[in-house]
Amino acid sequence: MNSIKTNKPISFPDIESKSNVLATLILQVTSVVTVLVFFCLFVLGPVYGIYKRGFSSMLPVALVGWGISLLILIPVIRSYIIKRKNLSRKIVVNPTGLIFYNSKNEVVEQLLYTELHPSKQHFDVYIVHPAGGSLIPLLEVTVHPEKKEKVQRRIDMNLPFRVLKNKVSLYAHFMHGISVFRPDLTIDPLALKSFSIDPETWEIKKMKRISWGGWLLILAVMVVTCICIGIAFVLSQIKK
Repeated sequence: MNSIKTNKPISFPDIESKSNVLATLILQVTSVVTVLVFFCLFVLGPVYGIYKRGFSSMLPVALVGWGISLLILIPVIRSYIIKRKNLSRKIVVNPTGLIFYNSKNEVVEQLLYTELHPSKQHFDVYIVHPAGGSLIPLLEVTVHPEKKEKVQRRIDMNLPFRVLKNKVSLYAHFMHGISVFRPDLTIDPLALKSFSIDPETWEIKKMKRISWGGWLLILAVMVVTCICIGIAFVLSQIKK
């Protein structure tokens, strides 16, 4: 299939990411609670064990707990607190391309239509399934920024600690922009099918997917299970 083209003049409006307020709030609260519980279990838990049972008997458990804490908490603090200015908070698809903004409305990342380059694959724009088997695939393109080498780049319409309700629409609008501003590039029909995009109207067909509430329920069950296992482990070590 060749790239989707249109010969009619098209008004190409901007589309901005929209967060599901309730789902985002639940996700953020769950994330904060998870970090706090993790800190209490693997940092304060061993300290309390040392206080109750003595330093020598709890030292191995404390070293394991603190080691795990360093491996997890330090990257989290570095990425989401120290470097929070680099976190994307908004996505905009407009006639220039795909733009990511931070909380101060500053551009932190962008992918311009002019930077797109033909790929060595069968199609120039195609989908990939990341490790972990995500239900929603990612787009992959080849980019050739000015004064830089050509690289393959995956496009992920997700934002940290936010649940977007128009993620698929952002993918559709971006591919629509490619068909309008870069008609020399080809789009894999499977990409349109995977996102349920009508190639004639670029509208999203109705899809039957697990709702955000279902995913949050699954996430909550996993978090509670991990917390229970952690509490049971710490208590068992303290009581020995």
